[in-house]
Amino acid sequence: MRLRALKSLALAIPLVLIFSASALADTCNDFATFTCAGNSNVARLGGGTASGQAVGFVLTGSTFTVFTTNGKAAGDVIIIAASAGSLSGASLNGSSFVSLSSFPEGGAINAINSSLSALGFGNASSFGYVDLKTALSAGGSVTVNASGVPAGTALYAVLLNASGQIVFITPNSEALITKAVVPEPGTMTLLGSGLIGLAGLVRRRVRN
Repeated sequence: MRLRALKSLALAIPLVLIFSASALADTCNDFATFTCAGNSNVARLGGGTASGQAVGFVLTGSTFTVFTTNGKAAGDVIIIAASAGSLSGASLNGSSFVSLSSFPEGGAINAINSSLSALGFGNASSFGYVDLKTALSAGGSVTVNASGVPAGTALYAVLLNASGQIVFITPNSEALITKAVVPEPGTMTLLGSGLIGLAGLVRRRVRN
């Protein structure tokens, strides 16, 4: 009888751990000066293609959008990031990332690390956020331009109410991962100038 009870307990423990992990996924954590007033997983990031991983999408360019599935408005938009590289020098809409000691969305880091590793980047080692200081209108979206963001960076949105409290967060399935380094605008300008110069040189050689 005692042996049967021990076997039942042994089977129950993994199930408890699984459900506990699920309960921790996509939960709101206080960070910096921001406190949680809700836990609705309705914040979405658009502009990527399916990743085939727990973190659902890969960013295909340097621009993405933030919106909500229910069309609700928000008083401010914050982007939080977990990166396998360094966020130093990276920016969103011209604002640099503020460093964090950990990722401020409970349970998400396991999904982030497994997704980053599967895509060949390894685990996240740096964390940060950018307060866009931009309101999200009802039924609308906010466009975000990324610059200098390293490859292997997971991006999530955190939306605030009029009182500055967190009310909406992004679930893993709707977050973005940068698959290539998002170039800085100056780099793109230099690259464009170089290509134009090269084209001119080729043209002169053809004429000669």
